[in-house]
Amino acid sequence: MQVLLTDNNKNFQDSIYGFLKAKFKSIESSDLKRLWQELFKNSFIKPEQSILDEALLVESVSKHLSGLGLFLLTQFTCINIINNFANKDIRNKYLNKLRSGEAIGSFSITEPNAGSDVSLIETTAVKNNNNWILNGHKIWASNGSICDLIITFAQTKSHKDKSGITAFLLDPNSKQIKIKSDTPKLGVKITPSNEITINNAEITEEAKIGDIGDGIKIALSAITLGRIYCAAQAVGLLGGLLEECINHSTKRNQFGKSISEYQSIKWYLADMTKDLDAARLLLHKACWAKENSPEELSKYSSMAKYFSTSVTQKHATKAVQILGGRGLIEGSYVAKGYNDSKVLEIYEGTNEIQKLVLTKELKLN
Repeated sequence: MQVLLTDNNKNFQDSIYGFLKAKFKSIESSDLKRLWQELFKNSFIKPEQSILDEALLVESVSKHLSGLGLFLLTQFTCINIINNFANKDIRNKYLNKLRSGEAIGSFSITEPNAGSDVSLIETTAVKNNNNWILNGHKIWASNGSICDLIITFAQTKSHKDKSGITAFLLDPNSKQIKIKSDTPKLGVKITPSNEITINNAEITEEAKIGDIGDGIKIALSAITLGRIYCAAQAVGLLGGLLEECINHSTKRNQFGKSISEYQSIKWYLADMTKDLDAARLLLHKACWAKENSPEELSKYSSMAKYFSTSVTQKHATKAVQILGGRGLIEGSYVAKGYNDSKVLEIYEGTNEIQKLVLTKELKLN
């Protein structure tokens, strides 16, 4: 297993970070499509890229602005689903467009009554000759308001029957699909999250992804990889917070010396450094498992997501403490990071869900 990054890996990350600081010093949700396209044009995103390179990309982009990580996560999720599970026609139509950024995807699975328990999905898909009629209400659809396609999940059999949950591809421009304005969030605000109402949307059989009943398998496969991207997002944010804290504490003088000379601040910085390296190593272990030990992927992706987001949330609080009043300024890097860090503990499965995944691996029963 590769533990330390190569010079090429480090240069790759440095190039991304420098590119973003030069070209995207400020960025809004309306710029996200252009951001992906520019990353693709500059070869930071490539077809058949390794999971490690994708994680390094997400880490670097999230260090620049942590909320961008969810946008990248969602786009990679849509690419992975279509590449691994969709039929040839869908792959030919959308895969290259997603990779280049010509098309932006939305991943829409969560519902008011179906969160961690996907089997509770209430959106229905009823066969009508050779077509499907979908009805339902989705929430927290990432990239919803900026997307060109939606990957969603619906029940084709009776409620709570896992064998009926199936994935479908929807056109967001259909009159039967209404995407509401962005849901206000505590953090990760730059990536839109939306409610979607599906009212008698008729789609063809060809818009079905995988077979009937493959929905949970497809969703769990996507979410397992999503946890790697989420861990990378947390590592990027924690790295940025550490730099902010070092920069501030070495320049801020109180009572005749810089605050970095006080033991309490030194301990905060030491703990941040230790946890950043530990989180990064777990992230790389999860990437290694994806390529070399698929049977361990679920365990290590959950471990990486759980640990990295937990320590990032803990140290975001310490970062505010180190910066004092400056850490409270709305819109500052540390204030944004503080809000974003809490959100990271929720999506791609809450950290409580990650504990359940890990204890399942112990085979306690």
